[in-house]
Amino acid sequence: MVMRNRSFAIIITLIFIASFCIADSAYATNGTRELGFSARDSAMAGATTASPEDTSCLVKNPASLVWIGNRVDAMYQSILPYATMEPNGPNVLALGNVPLANKGVGQKSTINYIPGVDIGVSYRIPGTEKYPISVGLGIFTMAGVEVNYPSSRINRAIPGIIGEYDKMMDLRSMRIAPGIAAAFNDKLSFGATANIEIQGLRSNTATASLAETAGGGNWDFAAGAGFTTGLLYKFNDMLNLGVTYESHTWINKHHKYKDSLPRIDEPQVISAGLAFKPIKNFEFTYDTRYINWTGVKIAKDEPSNGGFGWQDQWVFAFGGEYTLKDKKDNDKLKLRLGYNYGKSQIQPSVVFANACLGLIMEHHLTTGFSYYLTKDLSLDLVWEHHFRNVMSDNGAGDIYSIRGDGTKITTSAEVISVGLGYKF
Repeated sequence: MVMRNRSFAIIITLIFIASFCIADSAYATNGTRELGFSARDSAMAGATTASPEDTSCLVKNPASLVWIGNRVDAMYQSILPYATMEPNGPNVLALGNVPLANKGVGQKSTINYIPGVDIGVSYRIPGTEKYPISVGLGIFTMAGVEVNYPSSRINRAIPGIIGEYDKMMDLRSMRIAPGIAAAFNDKLSFGATANIEIQGLRSNTATASLAETAGGGNWDFAAGAGFTTGLLYKFNDMLNLGVTYESHTWINKHHKYKDSLPRIDEPQVISAGLAFKPIKNFEFTYDTRYINWTGVKIAKDEPSNGGFGWQDQWVFAFGGEYTLKDKKDNDKLKLRLGYNYGKSQIQPSVVFANACLGLIMEHHLTTGFSYYLTKDLSLDLVWEHHFRNVMSDNGAGDIYSIRGDGTKITTSAEVISVGLGYKF
């Protein structure tokens, strides 16, 4: 018992140290939100709301904490993004017959590599065997976007436009999630986490008046908070049902960007999932997720009012896991596959306005495995393919859409992740 307590204390200390090092922007996403929060979660395309196995449950469903035992999980992501924009639009007489968009300048973002890290630990409180209680702590790369184009989206020939800006966006969101869960019996458990958010922002985007934002590409950090609650019900050895509610995460103001991006909250998310084991060594999982972008003011507002003009997202995710055992019936190799679909939160009428926020991938295919080096230690590998998507502004939105009619954005990504899982 002393050794276990000592191991837990060391792991907690390492997690807090890691919190000062993790602030990476995301890219492989539903909207700006990460697809998965552990090697297993990512390899199964995020379809783990009803499938407890690792500490990604601190984000996906904290009720699962009581079923995963004492463990620590860590994942390092290598994200290889691809993004292009091709500004377009008609001439505008009010601007001296000069188009607002930097027409004909098709360009690729210079961001070719983005790192990411997720780490978590769980611990069952001794003496709670009849009605288990577990606690956990995780640090997760939650959401973000990073692009940097060689040239501005705005035509420099417009009278009054001086300098080269409106071409870079770097938004990063990290979550520290302490959680607790309790089982009422061998079927039903409840869990909750406090979501402590740290958000970093730097950008040189234009304001509504087309001037460069006062932030001028400098870093500005803001903290925020919310919560997540979840239920998990085990009908039998074959079927689980899980539901979660993640609250709106309220973020403090970015004072350097009060003229353009003053407050960028995280949306509320509602998820429901099932896990089905038709045979002993195979599990099929399914998740439905609702991301309420219109509940966030800056996401809901039209670009002419300083917002993004986003719509809500429905996400549908499927996962499968097949386990191979050794001669002692211990897990030896787990093979995983997943598919995730979520219609882009960016509508065709706001493509020009979102050229620097253009995460529009909708189809995601994932795969991976865990190889057990020992009975308690696994090495994990994940590959994610985020299919290329192209959108063009249809000119049917507000004044920015009309002036950016025909602007095209393209995004895709490949992600390779390595992880470790350890039971103690």
